[in-house]
Amino acid sequence: MADKTRRITNWGNYPAIRAEFIAPESSQEMRAEVLRHSRLIARGNGKCYGDAALSTCVLSTMKLNRLLDFDREKGIVHCESGVLLAELLEHIVPAGWFFHVTPGIKNITVGGAIASDVHGKNHPEKGCFSNWLLSFELMLGNGEILTCSKTEHADLFWQTCGGMGWTGIILSAKFQLMPVSSMFMQQRTVRAENLEAVFQAFQTHDNWPYAAAWIDCLSEGLYAGRGVVYFARHLQKADSPDAPLIYPFGKVRNIPFFAPSGLLNRYTIRAHNWLLFNRAADGEQQIDVDRYFYPLDRMRNWNRLYGRRGFIQYQFCLPEENSLQGIREILNTIRQNPDLPFLSVLKRHGERAPEAVHSFPIKGYSLALDFPRTATVFSLVEKLDAMVWQFGGKIYLTKDACSSGKMGRINPAEFGDAKFHSLLKERILANQTSG
Repeated sequence: MADKTRRITNWGNYPAIRAEFIAPESSQEMRAEVLRHSRLIARGNGKCYGDAALSTCVLSTMKLNRLLDFDREKGIVHCESGVLLAELLEHIVPAGWFFHVTPGIKNITVGGAIASDVHGKNHPEKGCFSNWLLSFELMLGNGEILTCSKTEHADLFWQTCGGMGWTGIILSAKFQLMPVSSMFMQQRTVRAENLEAVFQAFQTHDNWPYAAAWIDCLSEGLYAGRGVVYFARHLQKADSPDAPLIYPFGKVRNIPFFAPSGLLNRYTIRAHNWLLFNRAADGEQQIDVDRYFYPLDRMRNWNRLYGRRGFIQYQFCLPEENSLQGIREILNTIRQNPDLPFLSVLKRHGERAPEAVHSFPIKGYSLALDFPRTATVFSLVEKLDAMVWQFGGKIYLTKDACSSGKMGRINPAEFGDAKFHSLLKERILANQTSG
């Protein structure tokens, strides 16, 4: 293991910094580095979008990647924190198990899933990753290792779930899986002519466990906020195509180079939106789980479509009673600005565990927006921050790169060891001081 300084950026390619990057190969090596440095942050596979896993010293968990135990009867996984969800699929699926909660990409680490307390398309039914997390080992700033669960060091357990790595280094974790008998989903597609129809579709089909919608942020007038809502449920073996219980990794295409910075503009985005809406067909079909849960993973390096300048993802959640009005006004503000989102995903969320104080979702709706990074997008984020705050909402810190420090509704000064410090934490604390 050799120390070296390198240029590091996360998935949004903004911001980029030069930092000491260390990849310990064991918990003993990790402890030595934790004791040696006064400021550091853990980093998994770098799939967070903004500045959450960036610091003057970055300790990578990618070499802590062993599957320690898999109880095939009970569906309990025990693995090191650097294991990818994609790697676990190869083991758990043939045994008849899947994740209770998974985000929209599978190439994230288990440690990252805990630090972000990731959610999926079934939040009203299954909640966040922490709902199914049994325990984890956490290395503190003094090198001590604690086993944390909902009954043992419970306060530290909940601080760490969604705590963005500020409590310590997650070394390993145990979590519960969900039984499945097929790798196919029954998907129902509903085209909605405007935002009100999108919300109505969510309510009408609330008996489907999985739901997410694409929103056309450029549509106007009677069609403002139109979209396509995708519902799904797991098929049982008797009702699915005759196929072995092997995870269906789809064919992956690669974006080999950074696209020209001007590729995504008002005209190309409008054309893209027209195609997405008009190619969608109402009705039901059977699709495999990889296609439903992880469509973005079928395009390797898709972040290069935004060019070398990178992109800003802005994901916010509003309380249910304010969601329709708030999202309608936010979309109207976006249409009046030069910066337009290329991708947009709307999800519905249910109640969260009262202990999960750092989890992103609140009961209501979230909207994720991907904006090409320009000189003017930061002023748009300021406008969106003010509107989200006005409607009682919050943003997802895992996706944040430039929002006001209060927007995550977390004060990092109130918990954790000051040693575990990221650019995100620094930005939030500086903003609170100046504000």
